[in-house]
Amino acid sequence: MRNFILILTAITLASVTCNREGESCHRKITIINHSTNSIVQALNIKNAAGKCFLTGSILLPEEIYEYTNRSCFEDILSAGETFEFYLIDPNHYNTPGIFYDCDSIEIKNTILKHYLLTLDELKSINFTVNYP
Repeated sequence: MRNFILILTAITLASVTCNREGESCHRKITIINHSTNSIVQALNIKNAAGKCFLTGSILLPEEIYEYTNRSCFEDILSAGETFEFYLIDPNHYNTPGIFYDCDSIEIKNTILKHYLLTLDELKSINFTVNYP
């Protein structure tokens, strides 16, 4: 009986962690920097006081970055939500970890492109964003 319970538990855990990836499940969004300059890909982080800062990493020319998620983006964005991120000039990028008024994002950063992508938009570009 003990072995049966162990086997049943192992099967259950394996099924929970099974990756359901394919046409109806995308766990990553790919960003490709086709420009001749480095850029920062950044997410907007908000604290409980409603303050913001952008955080991300530098992408060199022709470098690729992947936003990954445990859940399918189809599930996350199915209720009309959007996936938001920014591409920033690394020469004018806010100090990481320092929160400021959210309406100051454009003052603290030189925004090259601001994306608010719906699920339909992501599907139409095959979950790949090419910059520029």
